[in-house]
Amino acid sequence: MPCNKIMVYNKMKLIFLIIIPFGVGYMLSFFLRNTNAILAPELSATFSLNATEIGFLTSIFFFSGAIQYIPLAILLDKFGPKKIFIWEILLAIAGCLLTSYADSYIMLVIGRAFLGFGIGSCLTTALKSVTIWFPSQFWATANGMILFSGSIGAILSTKPLQIFMTTYHWRDLFLIGFIICFLLLILVIFLMPEKKIEVQSDKESNFYVYMQIIKNKNFYTLAPVSALGLASFFSIQGLWANGWMSDVAGLTQEQIGIRLLIVAIAMSFGTLGNGALVDYLSKRGFNRAKYLAIGLLALFLIQISFALNIDTDGYWQWAILGLTGNIGVLVHPILNKTYPPGYSARSISTIAVSTFLMVFLIQFSIGFILDIWGPNDLGSYPKVAYNYAFGMLVIIEGIFFSWMLVNIRKLKINF
Repeated sequence: MPCNKIMVYNKMKLIFLIIIPFGVGYMLSFFLRNTNAILAPELSATFSLNATEIGFLTSIFFFSGAIQYIPLAILLDKFGPKKIFIWEILLAIAGCLLTSYADSYIMLVIGRAFLGFGIGSCLTTALKSVTIWFPSQFWATANGMILFSGSIGAILSTKPLQIFMTTYHWRDLFLIGFIICFLLLILVIFLMPEKKIEVQSDKESNFYVYMQIIKNKNFYTLAPVSALGLASFFSIQGLWANGWMSDVAGLTQEQIGIRLLIVAIAMSFGTLGNGALVDYLSKRGFNRAKYLAIGLLALFLIQISFALNIDTDGYWQWAILGLTGNIGVLVHPILNKTYPPGYSARSISTIAVSTFLMVFLIQFSIGFILDIWGPNDLGSYPKVAYNYAFGMLVIIEGIFFSWMLVNIRKLKINF
């Protein structure tokens, strides 16, 4: 077999054995963390929840993921992604069962926390796997494939989930999640390969490695705003888009489902397109960091329309939100090229923990701000409450983006 054919065969084999299992895991992760955008009214009615409580319930997925990212990354760099992925799936299985059989708000929170501890962190595991199995020239494209799988989960959590809920109960949803997680576990155990990875020197403590990452000029220039971009997108798509469209735009759940579907479909194009396009352009001398900055600017500008109630019944803003929502992930292939191979998982985890903590704070804070005004007799919150909630988010984004612009000119490496 000619050499080029062997290379193509090996790449396709790795895509099947590495990308697809992690893609399924990330699809589940994205789906399960986004379900509350549709299930929030059902859960609020079942457990008598206010905006703060539903915000906390939704955000606990991200908080529980955040607090275990640092030890997760250390274990990833030491033991490799396969072993860690198995444990993530086992925790997700427990989370699905606890959620399905929850008979109280506390049990619901615990079940969602298990989901965050488990499948919620699988993207970091997947990105680590990409760095050890694929050449660096293919990293952004491979990451885009995995992110595309997440967009499938996002699509399923919109209109398809609404259709599912017309026939089945929300508890049935998590039983199905349990079955899929169990089948994925079997696939990973018996088919996913393992590879010896390069580990850090004994002289390099984890504290030393994290300090090297944080002090890196490229990191503190690009990572904060990238993490905030991802966090704002996850917060809006995963929960508060529904409330905004219902209370501010006055849309029905049918109309909301269509717009959430537009976000998810646009996201699928964005995740594949951004990764492949930035790899293509970088080969022709275009700076990856500039591409990232342009995408983040578009993401933040579109959120101004939510804060100012611009064209509330439009479709275009949801398409742009989806196309740019995951743009912050492009920071990983940029930064991973500036560190030793053994640092990659810890670099990814540093951004991931920041992102998840920001999602927790944003989702909870928006709910808290809404409850300052409180709902009317129909359970709707006033437009001014959303103006303040989204306005505060846009102001913070402006500060973070300005920080990047001030420092990005100092970056001398051509990414």
